[in-house]
Amino acid sequence: MRILLSILCVVFLSNGYSQYFFNDIVSTQLSNEQYKLLRSAKIHKIKAISFDSDNSLSEGFALEEDISPDGKRITLSASLSGGKTSFTNRTYESGKLKKVQLTSNGIETKTAYSYTEKGQINQLLFTTTDTALKSSSTELHEWNNTESGQPLSMLKIKNRTDTLFIVLVTDEKGLVAEEHWKRKNRDIETYYYYYDTKNQLTDIVRYNAGLKKLIPDFQYEFDTTGRVRQMIQVSMGSASYLIWKYTYNEKGLKIKETCFDKEKKLVGRIEYTYE
Repeated sequence: MRILLSILCVVFLSNGYSQYFFNDIVSTQLSNEQYKLLRSAKIHKIKAISFDSDNSLSEGFALEEDISPDGKRITLSASLSGGKTSFTNRTYESGKLKKVQLTSNGIETKTAYSYTEKGQINQLLFTTTDTALKSSSTELHEWNNTESGQPLSMLKIKNRTDTLFIVLVTDEKGLVAEEHWKRKNRDIETYYYYYDTKNQLTDIVRYNAGLKKLIPDFQYEFDTTGRVRQMIQVSMGSASYLIWKYTYNEKGLKIKETCFDKEKKLVGRIEYTYE
């Protein structure tokens, strides 16, 4: 069950991967849509329990989210095996995510979100503090959008000195198709985005150095309502992958995530309840 719990750390506690368009733009949009769904369903508490492949409860796992009465703050507390705990506070204004504060094992990470007048992300500021070492670091993402609101490029500035330039390339439909990382006018990483006929993002692809070919990091399948019903997550630098299948209730709220390995063997599952 160590595999599932390590994945949960990624799913709930961090961005996990570094596709900037996906993490900064797409994920924030999805978070805002999920927030509106919770508010419309008048949800004030979410609980999750995890099961091992033999259907026994996962030892040491607990996850609970509390939504404040005014809906402006969501507090998540998570416990994982080995005694690791974390707390996350998300603050919303006018239906949009504005601040995230994560505290886990002496490390505090704060993220501040800024939007344009049209509601597009234009800046994210990450501040990480190690309370034990009494050190901190910052990372600023400055997005440049077109007049229509389409993200065009981004400057990632770490500790006010180290700068990475992100350039997006769109296809004939105006959808982001490529993400290029540049430093000193040299490409150092490229991601490719693919879509279905409904313009839903299906594949996030990059060059796999271990396999020496283009391999998807993530692949998505959708149900008839546009909800993600399956995600395939490829392990970095290898041919191994995990398959996540999702089940929703009549309100569109996720009630179950089931994880399988590449041999289609059950790894575990997470079930959600709402109040």
